[in-house]
Amino acid sequence: MIKTDVIIIGGGATGCGIARDLALRGIPHCLVEKGDFAAGATGACHGLLHSGGRYAVTDPVAARECYEENLILRKIGRKCVEQTGGLFVRLPGDSKRFREVFLRGCEEVGIPAEVISSTRALDLVPNLNPEIEEAIKVPDCSIDPFRLCMLNIRSSELRGGIVYTRHKVTEILKSHGRCIGIKAIDQSTGDTREIRGNIIVNATGAWANMIATLAGSEVPMTLVKGSLVITNHRLTNMVINRLRHPSDGDIIVPNEAVCLAGTTALPIDDPDNLITESSEVDTMISEAGKMIPHFNNTRIIRAFSGVRPLLKSKKADSHEISRGFQIINHKNGMYSIVGGKLSTFRLMAEKMVDTIMASFNLKKPCETAEIPLEGQEELSGYPLAKRLSNMKGIVCECELVTRQEVERIIKQTATRNVGDIQHRTRLGMGPCQGGFCTFRALGIMNDMSVISPEQSMKMLRGFLQRRYKGIRPALWGDQLREEQLVEYIYLGILAMEKPE
Repeated sequence: MIKTDVIIIGGGATGCGIARDLALRGIPHCLVEKGDFAAGATGACHGLLHSGGRYAVTDPVAARECYEENLILRKIGRKCVEQTGGLFVRLPGDSKRFREVFLRGCEEVGIPAEVISSTRALDLVPNLNPEIEEAIKVPDCSIDPFRLCMLNIRSSELRGGIVYTRHKVTEILKSHGRCIGIKAIDQSTGDTREIRGNIIVNATGAWANMIATLAGSEVPMTLVKGSLVITNHRLTNMVINRLRHPSDGDIIVPNEAVCLAGTTALPIDDPDNLITESSEVDTMISEAGKMIPHFNNTRIIRAFSGVRPLLKSKKADSHEISRGFQIINHKNGMYSIVGGKLSTFRLMAEKMVDTIMASFNLKKPCETAEIPLEGQEELSGYPLAKRLSNMKGIVCECELVTRQEVERIIKQTATRNVGDIQHRTRLGMGPCQGGFCTFRALGIMNDMSVISPEQSMKMLRGFLQRRYKGIRPALWGDQLREEQLVEYIYLGILAMEKPE
């Protein structure tokens, strides 16, 4: 049994941010995550570090939070933030009245917004629709959510924080009506681990109500699915937004060598049962194509969905639900933190840890806005520029990942899951979507005696099924031809047909 002061359930940006803040304030803690870091909404987002512009009209409080945190993250997380800048573009037929409301909203919130001509916008982003009438420049950025989580958790680990990934919480332990700990199953071995603590923080996003229920509590939430598509190359070096009320498919974000476009907003009940519909893919491509016409002919390598854990709302339009956050004191030793954005994770963590410090009757101010994220040089090893400098022993041709990098991650994390390598190196995130490199990575794990041949075959089958789920909505043109090639390799050459 492990004893600590604070148990954090959830390894997304908010949970990892809370761990970092607790570490810097000297509070012993343990973080437990059922998957890998960023396994929920954090890893299924645009990768957009908002300027706040998107919410300047509909949600000024969230807009101000986004802009202030944008400035902080650019300062403390230089290695995982790309300062792309962003454009809100007005197309023929888009409301001029909304343009004025948007500019007034940005001014009231304090977001820098510069109106530029269509000619200037086309100079900045040559692929833009030449029919755009004007654009407004804002300080949007691109951010790597996986790297962000790992950089935050590094501060925790350096100061004695305990971290368990791939551990699913199955029970909240209680004594005299108060939460005193958890039981979690190690999903690699099946072993049960018991952890005791004085406070439990429920930072599980879309799963917050499920965890709260284990403690006899409730978290009122509105779950909203957002789907996105990924292109096989980068069509813009700036974030592109549509200058209109927030709607489906009106954002394009460059990230590393690709672009992400979306998103949709559909209410759902079960965060574990997500299906990206073909109609969503069609909508996103169509809407993105209105801003960047090349999008209509660009190869889409993947479609995926995440779940926004929003505050409970009766609003019919999911786009209009507040992106603010809330801390819920369940009065039993458990707190839940829900809502918010990736862009505001640090602020959410600060307010949560302030609450914990008050509960412990301790006083030490938050320092996460001033101290740079630790380990940025070491954990920023997969930007394309660095990968191009070392072309030896390539395992993944699409993303230029070397065997040396794969071996380093295996040794560093002792992982038995190929997905953990992917999140830390981008292995399998390129056009072939792991078709040519996953079996190589599993072979390396086998060579290093991390997994057995039987385990590697089971993992490979599981990977192929998960991979196909994301690729299926985008199966046409070059992507269909590539998928047929991958099918021939695995079913024909490698005889990977389903066993009896």
